[in-house]
Amino acid sequence: MESLLITGGTVLTMGKPGVIENGAVYIEGDRIVRVGKADEVRGPADEVIDARGKAVLPGLINTHTHIYQNLLKGQPDTLALVEWCDQVLFPFCRVVIEDALKGNLELMYLASQLGYIEALKSGTTTLVNMDIAAPIPPEVAAQVGVRMVFVPNMADAWIPEDLIRPTSELLGRLESFIREWHGAANGRITVMAGPSAPFDCTEEFLLGCAELARKYGVGIHTHVAETRYEIELMKRTQGVGPLEYLDRLGLLDVKPFVAVHCVWLNDRELDLLRQKGVGVSHNPESNMRLASGVAPIPKIRELGVPVGLATDGSASNDNLDMFEEMRSAVFLHKVSTLNPSALTARDALKMATIEGARAIGMEREIGSIEPGKKADLILVDLKKPHLQPIYDLVNTLVYCARGSDVVTTIVDGRVIVRDGRLLTIDEEQVLEKAQEIARSLYERMDRHRPG
Repeated sequence: MESLLITGGTVLTMGKPGVIENGAVYIEGDRIVRVGKADEVRGPADEVIDARGKAVLPGLINTHTHIYQNLLKGQPDTLALVEWCDQVLFPFCRVVIEDALKGNLELMYLASQLGYIEALKSGTTTLVNMDIAAPIPPEVAAQVGVRMVFVPNMADAWIPEDLIRPTSELLGRLESFIREWHGAANGRITVMAGPSAPFDCTEEFLLGCAELARKYGVGIHTHVAETRYEIELMKRTQGVGPLEYLDRLGLLDVKPFVAVHCVWLNDRELDLLRQKGVGVSHNPESNMRLASGVAPIPKIRELGVPVGLATDGSASNDNLDMFEEMRSAVFLHKVSTLNPSALTARDALKMATIEGARAIGMEREIGSIEPGKKADLILVDLKKPHLQPIYDLVNTLVYCARGSDVVTTIVDGRVIVRDGRLLTIDEEQVLEKAQEIARSLYERMDRHRPG
């Protein structure tokens, strides 16, 4: 069992004892063994990392993204969600299906590689990836070394007819993914059921997802109350809001249950979050870009509901930088409530680490630097002009740091990024292929756009 000692840095445990100046973390295999002062945490190690001048943090947790969208950065910025689906998302899905029918999976491989590279190099060690229902996302995640909750994104209603598959087929595929990937890669890959949203799934499919989740002990992860359009549609078709509908079907009793967005919940639904122990994924930049609205996150957190941060997909955000997401979240809620105390830098850092872990039901394994937990850590270089001087390290990290300040990323005790360089796959080759394929991708998408 290989050992690793990280010593001399400022350790932000996000647990007890909090901040440790001149701290150290000792790792054996994939677990943290000791945390404390550098002169106290010693011992023989196969590798020693000098962390002087650096902050040592738990790896960041992105509680909701769509990695397949990583070939869609910089898309039109004048579209609301429904139009965006018609003009961006559905055309891309048609191109992917068109290629897959010919046995060409290059788009999916490239999107996965590109997304995981960006996430790992910017300090994210865990991704909840609501991705195309195919084996490629977990295969590439296992290869690259990221920790991933794979959420096969499935719908059997509302979406264009040519993209709909039979409900029984979708449930069969979901069960296959759970059997094959839940707990794979030394537990780095897990699975949740991923009905896309209450308004684009039939009752049969939602109930089937709940049944499989209970059978295999996995959670459910779904978009909820993202737009006013969704609320109006659900009230017209079901007579209640989306979270109330899911509760009526019993889905909120599945644990963990992760509700993504939660922008337009009514008071009854907000209380349901608390009553049912639902975790929330907050996607501030995506909600702003698509003009979906502002989720009442301060109020949700006051109810004791765990809230994690997320970037959403690159087609509706354009990057996977969780440092940027923390800063945006704080500023959004300060200005939207006209209350400078509505959300603080410390709140945001918790949401990107330990609170995010609670939201997705993984707080026993990740989210803080504590003995017995998985060794998922990042080192941030503080010797940068935009990070100096430092009066309050947490404020500096949230308001001043960028993903590019991350120099080391460790997942499962394994160094994945060293001195800003990814060690597991050829990044340069991926970037060249992505740019090459983008030249024809947008033209092909044009042929699949309505009108």
